[in-house]
Amino acid sequence: MARIDNILEVIGDNASTVVDIPGNQEENLRCKALVTKKESPAFELVFPPNSWTAEDLKIGADCNLAIDHNGKTINIIARLDGVVGDRRLRFTAREPVAPESLRDYFRVSINTPIEASYIAGAKEVTHRTWKMVGTTIDLSGSGVLAVFAEKPASNHHIQLVITIPDEEVPIVCLADVVQCYRIRKNRYQVAFHFEVIPTKTRDQIISCCFQEQRRQLRENVQTF
Repeated sequence: MARIDNILEVIGDNASTVVDIPGNQEENLRCKALVTKKESPAFELVFPPNSWTAEDLKIGADCNLAIDHNGKTINIIARLDGVVGDRRLRFTAREPVAPESLRDYFRVSINTPIEASYIAGAKEVTHRTWKMVGTTIDLSGSGVLAVFAEKPASNHHIQLVITIPDEEVPIVCLADVVQCYRIRKNRYQVAFHFEVIPTKTRDQIISCCFQEQRRQLRENVQTF
């Protein structure tokens, strides 16, 4: 696989990208931007107005970038080094993401219905049967982040039913809650990690993520 310096060399100035920036509240902020090259491995991204607030960004965090290059997508990991201006952030490219590693790094922002439920066994006394419906925030081959009106009543062996755009049959798998916090009254952000999921189903999710990523990269940034 090409070195990061070689990758940055072939990427042109003003290449469009989608970047996931970790926030101080453990959420991911997904933004469109244009690449401005500096002395490798440094580069800057220029964003549309009001894309982010400086105090909400987690400086020093690793970010996933999906960069459009001649109709193809290049995924790299870069460290967020600091704020340059109200529309500009500085990064240091760390490494390209190998195709076999995209499952670990790659996620896409997508809003689609999700149902989470738990069926208590006949002898269970500590857990009850429950079901709740929410909306996904982002999705990857290893898990999903979603928003619900209530907190999950249990954290393990939860059945998820995720509606995939343009697919007639939803995704069904078992997952565990890895994080849950209230973002406002009657609004909970819940992160699930897939525990039991067929390979075919995981591949279906990853395919959906790639399609959504390509769609986002194709959209022109009209606000620059």
